[in-house]
Formats: sequence, C-alpha cells, structure tokens
Amino acid sequence: MQKVGISTAGWYDDKKPLASLQYIKECGFQSFDLNFSPYLNTTKANKEGLYPNLFDQSIEEILAFFAPLKEAIKKTGIAPSQIHAPYPTWFEGNDALNAYLLTVLDKSFAVCEFLECPAIVVHPVEGNTREEEWARNLANYRSIIPLIKQYKGVKCCLENLFLHSPSNFDKIIEGRLSNADEICRMHDLLNEEAGGDYFGICFDVGHANLTGRNIKEYVRQLGNRLTALHIHDNNGICDQHLAPYSCVQKKRAHVCDWNGFVEGLKEIDYKGTLSFETDNIFKVYPAAVHTEVLHLISAIGRYWVKVIHD
Repeated sequence: MQKVGISTAGWYDDKKPLASLQYIKECGFQSFDLNFSPYLNTTKANKEGLYPNLFDQSIEEILAFFAPLKEAIKKTGIAPSQIHAPYPTWFEGNDALNAYLLTVLDKSFAVCEFLECPAIVVHPVEGNTREEEWARNLANYRSIIPLIKQYKGVKCCLENLFLHSPSNFDKIIEGRLSNADEICRMHDLLNEEAGGDYFGICFDVGHANLTGRNIKEYVRQLGNRLTALHIHDNNGICDQHLAPYSCVQKKRAHVCDWNGFVEGLKEIDYKGTLSFETDNIFKVYPAAVHTEVLHLISAIGRYWVKVIHD
C-alpha cells in the first residue's frame, strides 16, 4: 500500500522520538520526512560564522544521536521516506564553509543509510546568471557522487525551487531548476556521469504552483524520475506551506490544480510516498486543533492513494 507521510517540522521532538512517531501514526500517517534544517542553519553560518552544531560531531557520534529514532522506527513501523539536508549547501566566496558543508552532506548520507531511508533532498543553489547557475549546480552535485556511491540504497534528489525578484521581493520568479526540462536534463546528465541510478527528483508542488507551472504536465514529464514529493498549498503569491485545497480563487476554483496533480501521479503510476510539507498549519491554526488538522491532511493523502490506484 502506498504510504502517506509528513515533514517533521512542527510535531517531531528528537528528545522523544518514540512518542513523536506514535503521535503521527495515530494521526493517520505511515511515514515521515526528516528535516535536518533545525540542526544547522547554513544561511546563519554564512552571515555570522559557523557555530557549534550537531554536525561538528563524528559520524559515529551522530549515528548514536539518531539511534533512539531508529529504535522508535522499529517499534512503530513509521519509517522515513526522505531526509531533507540543511540548505543551501554552497555560498559564493565562502570556501571554508563550503568545504564544511560537504562534510555535513557526508554525515547526512550516513544517517540516511543508518535509518534505511531511500532518499535525501539537496537543494540547488543560486547563480548570477542562468549559465553560471547551471554550471555551479552541476559541479556541486558532481561532488556528491562519491558520497552516493559510498552509502548504499540512498538517492540524492534535486528539488525545483523559486526565487524572489531582485527588484521586487514580493514578486516570485522562475528559480533554480524550476523548469521541468531543466531539472530532467540535470537529473539525466548526473546519472549518466555517475554510471547508475543515483539521482532522483523531489517535486515540490507548492513551488511549481508559485512559478505558474502546469502541474499535471510537470508530473508527466518527470515520469519515473520522480522519487519524492513535497506537497503543500499556496495562493500563487507566497510560499505558504498549507494543507491542500486551502487556497481558492474568486470563483472558488483551487489556485493549485490538485486534480491534475493526482491525475498525473496516476498516469505515471507513482508508487512513492505522498509526503506533505504543510508545516505552517502549526502557525495558522490554534494548537487545540492541530491534531484534527493532521488527521485531515492524512485523510487527503489516503483519498489520493485510492484515486491513484483505482
């Protein structure tokens, strides 16, 4: 049975992994997306200098930190479908931090293998021009190939992103690998150079909606390259990370084409986890109803599973 998952942001307590997984299981989820951003804010490190963080420790010490989570996974059957690496993982002109972040990725891959997680999402980075951006991301992902080959059963996933306009921060423009042709070309080139199926694509539905993509056609074009999902809604203007079906237009049509999204998944016979990245529900809804909202999100996922496999 296809699993329904959710990002750890908002409900996961790494001091209480068993209770956390039991809670999300009771809310109707069978999987989770483990977000590493709380362990290292790379933007802060670039602006203010590197600060003490989880990744200062050895791989052995980090695996020991995650050992209670591994035990909780065994007890509950709620396993990670993906890990989200800290981001960005490269900053122009900061060679020392960039070298450090490569070791962070090494340790992140080790955790992925340790938890038997099949995928890790690594964001692409910005460039001053599209050509420079392409070259920089190709070089960055190439540098990860030895790590992927070292840690078995783990794919590195590219994610489609968006950008804020330099002249108007409130305006969203096409971002890093936001174009389906571009992300597919990068994916195929990297796997060809790596000599195997080492790279996948994480499709962020909310980001595609922000950049005005045809959601159904995007999913179709990804096809079997699609490895992971980040599912969340927005109004087409802001990256809101809300539950699907939250945002509607004046005529009550949904801003995001959720029907097209599910039809696309059905057409390509997607069998991966339906993973929700709806962390802002913990900010926009009162704490008293968070559990009920999580039940609603998992119910949407289970409904989509039935539609996809009907």
